[in-house]
Amino acid sequence: MFLFTTPQSRDAQPVNPVVNAIRQGAEKTGAGFDYLLKTAQRESALEPNAKASTSSATGLFQFIEQTWLAMVKQEGPKQGLSQYADAISDNGGRLSVSDPATRDKILQLRNDPQVAAVMAGALTQKNRDQLATSLGRQPQAGELYMAHVLGARGASDLIRAAASDPSRVAARDFPEAAAANRSIFYDKAGRARSVQEVYGTLAASHAGTQLAAAATTTAAQATQMVQDDTPVAEIAVGLRPERARGLVGLFSTGGSREPVSRAVANLWTTPVQGGTRTASAEGVERYYPRVRQGDAAASTTSDAGKAVTSPLPPARPNEFSGTAATTRRGPLDLSSFMNQRTRV
Repeated sequence: MFLFTTPQSRDAQPVNPVVNAIRQGAEKTGAGFDYLLKTAQRESALEPNAKASTSSATGLFQFIEQTWLAMVKQEGPKQGLSQYADAISDNGGRLSVSDPATRDKILQLRNDPQVAAVMAGALTQKNRDQLATSLGRQPQAGELYMAHVLGARGASDLIRAAASDPSRVAARDFPEAAAANRSIFYDKAGRARSVQEVYGTLAASHAGTQLAAAATTTAAQATQMVQDDTPVAEIAVGLRPERARGLVGLFSTGGSREPVSRAVANLWTTPVQGGTRTASAEGVERYYPRVRQGDAAASTTSDAGKAVTSPLPPARPNEFSGTAATTRRGPLDLSSFMNQRTRV
């Protein structure tokens, strides 16, 4: 029925400004919206003013001060923040701002979802390039998140250590990160996790996350999906072929294998009764079994649906009816024909 009717749409939902900012940041930098959204959810639960109690990390993506100053210095001119970028100076590898008021304004930008999302997208692309060069392959989403937590060099060290010495205690190699992220480097009993366990924890946090930018998902759609607790891996894909609904066979060999309606599902599961199988057409009209005009069953209705009169096929022509068989004297005698064949 969906081929001929327009399904009722959900009530319009207000666009979440935080989700919208993340989408715009992904579009501007080419980073995956799915990845950025998942990172923000894990880092701050989508709270722009989130503040860590164990470090200087602040904002949607929990940028620490030095990382934020580095990103503003690098990306600021591209985003109309040249004045702030110029105010940041490099003193032997440590970034600083001479004017305290200006420094505070720069750091407060971490609470601006739009600026934070752009900087997070740019950092993601930078970490991806560095990890690809170090590992000799493209990093997975979880490995990119390791770079967000540990820096690109730290993520590379963790990945290599997990492969070469998986039982090594991770907190020994990353003491500062372990102090700021105890839930990652220690279990609930306080036991220090190995590098393999830390790798697995961080990788699992972004399992199935899309890294490619997806512009087909609108901010309103993403907001609704977040409100519906849709897995983040599905939020960024828009109309991904394997998740499409309706007419899947026209556009994809894979995809949903769900029945198009409850009636179709029941058609294949309802027990056979009297040689026929009747679907439970909940909320829809039932057209079978068909009935003759004037039959009492034509007006019968039930809770599952209503029986609707549908014409039967036309009657069989008389020349093909059983009356023609009455003129036949008996079965055909082929003996004379066979005798002729034998004499030849």
